[in-house]
Amino acid sequence: MFWEFDGVGSFNEGFARVQKDGKFGYINTKGEQIVECKFDNGGDFNEGFAVVLKDGKCGYINTKGEQIVECKFNYACNLSEGFAAVAKDGKLGYINTKGEQIVECKFDYADSFNEGFAAVAKDDKYGYINTKFEQIVECKFDDTNYFNEGFAAVLKDDRWGYINTKGEQIIECKFDDAGNFSEGFAAVEKDGKWGYINTKGEQIVECKFDGVGDFNEGFAAVQKDSKFGYINTKCEQIVECKFDDACDFSEGFAAVQKDGRWGYINTKGYPVIFDESKK
Repeated sequence: MFWEFDGVGSFNEGFARVQKDGKFGYINTKGEQIVECKFDNGGDFNEGFAVVLKDGKCGYINTKGEQIVECKFNYACNLSEGFAAVAKDGKLGYINTKGEQIVECKFDYADSFNEGFAAVAKDDKYGYINTKFEQIVECKFDDTNYFNEGFAAVLKDDRWGYINTKGEQIIECKFDDAGNFSEGFAAVEKDGKWGYINTKGEQIVECKFDGVGDFNEGFAAVQKDSKFGYINTKCEQIVECKFDDACDFSEGFAAVQKDGRWGYINTKGYPVIFDESKK
């Protein structure tokens, strides 16, 4: 079986997509073909289900290879928090894990659920619904982002702000751009420069950087004059902007690049490991 397929994908939730003679199916980690290669395309398994395509229509299979939703939708998203956005005749709605259409296809846009909420759009305006499919925020914004740590960035009149899970505008729309909250802080842009706010909307780092990353393990990469460094959650610059590139901290270390070579620093900013093979 090792060389049996024309193409293979990565394993996800114990299954991998495989291709043979232009058709797609799935194998498990034992190499057993749980779904024969009969679909025109297929996605990764997510929450126990995978999107499959046949004759231009999308449906879903489960981990037993059973077709739980027939291929009848023009577009279908992965399951997220037990629901999936699907499209039919140019409109979007939601189905559950039983394949039941719990929200009719009536929206112009429907995002995946995150933290119990999903962005939806009608007549070019965006709002949010919850997992009870109640419209908790009316469709009044020009754009939206998904909820993260209880807040979502929203756009109105070309300015970004934030709402909470009650739909309350907790930070006015005043920024040129805005990122998601991560570890209690969100990156915001004003006049071409980036800084950070906290969940109270207080500007804890002024907008002075050319670029910034999300906080991870208490640190965030920041860029100034084409060089990268790091700040901590006390907004102290623990590593000056001296690297040519910089990655997020992971398990206490961050990969950094200088003069074409990669190495690692610890949370104090000291070099600890060098790895010239990292590209």
